[in-house]
Amino acid sequence: MRKKISEMTAADKAEFLEHTKLSLLLEQGVLWEAIEPKIIEDIENTFDDNKFAEMAPDFKVDAIAARKEFGNQKPELVDYLLWQVKFVTKSEYAKW
Repeated sequence: MRKKISEMTAADKAEFLEHTKLSLLLEQGVLWEAIEPKIIEDIENTFDDNKFAEMAPDFKVDAIAARKEFGNQKPELVDYLLWQVKFVTKSEYAKW
């Protein structure tokens, strides 16, 4: 499926997340349980002012873009993943 990220429903986001988990396993041999804590940590570090201030410059570039996208509102994990798709691909669309 392909859909504009801003038009995705909660059901679309749930399907996208499940597809992402399965793709990680089948295509890269990575268990979701191994990567999810790192993504959560990235979100926490990005949206915590103190942790953000201490962030290495290489990581801060992406964090600045995420903070610009979400403002002061820490996003849900799936919304952060969708933002990463948008950031990396420069496309308003997600495929799953």
